[in-house]
Amino acid sequence: MLMVINKVAILVKKATLEFEKISNPYFAEYGLSSSQYKVLKFLYVQPSRTARVVDLERQYSMTHPTALGLIEALEKKGFTIRIENPKDARGKLVALTEKADSMQAELEALGEKIEDELTERLSGDERNQLISLLQKLIGIDG
Repeated sequence: MLMVINKVAILVKKATLEFEKISNPYFAEYGLSSSQYKVLKFLYVQPSRTARVVDLERQYSMTHPTALGLIEALEKKGFTIRIENPKDARGKLVALTEKADSMQAELEALGEKIEDELTERLSGDERNQLISLLQKLIGIDG
């Protein structure tokens, strides 16, 4: 007998696991994980198409070692490089490579396909309401 789950934390975790179950096979075709895609997606929307490691950490609430691991994996796969930060000689920026640039439209379309598949049981209004509630839950002004 299945128990009805009515705890936010458990439901959010289950939704994350459902996202990974749906997305990982798609991203695997590109040699990426869903977490690596998140890094690329973040870089795609930056005006400079670069970011500091700390920016990634803050955006996704991840630890420094986790962020570095993702960046190193993306570098090995040829999607990102680290370059000098013109505003801070001690720091580096993560930048997209030509490979990542050339795949942007394809990867973003894939991201939309996954999002649609994940939320296919929701109406447009329900999807918007879910986004608004999750933003409120984590302290983002929608």
